[in-house]
Amino acid sequence: MSQQDDPNDYWPKAYLAIVSRLNTSLSILASATIIFLIYRSQAKLSIIYHRIVLCMSIADILASLAMGLTTLPMPKEMPFEVELGYDWPGPRYGNTWTCNAQGFIWVFAGTIGFGLNAMLCLCKYIGKRTLL
Repeated sequence: MSQQDDPNDYWPKAYLAIVSRLNTSLSILASATIIFLIYRSQAKLSIIYHRIVLCMSIADILASLAMGLTTLPMPKEMPFEVELGYDWPGPRYGNTWTCNAQGFIWVFAGTIGFGLNAMLCLCKYIGKRTLL
């Protein structure tokens, strides 16, 4: 089934890769700005809040970088691609190892980011409880 045959496919598949790369670029830029502001502040890393947010920003940069690569690390030859009738848009220069590395970095950094977010919430909650 080609791209024109599917009536439910409103967006050309190439646009999805472009949108993903644009969003991840903005996310990396925002996280880099946060890191810059932390290092430029007077307190730097002496506050636990800054340490957690710094680590969250680093994890976000890693996850966004892995997501922004989209199809680049995918293997050139995908198994069952022709049989399933789906062709991935965009260039593919990788192999199975690069695809696995991209997936690992994305899952690892995303999980670390969620854990740090929970830690940040817990620190804020404990900080408010001790002030009351």
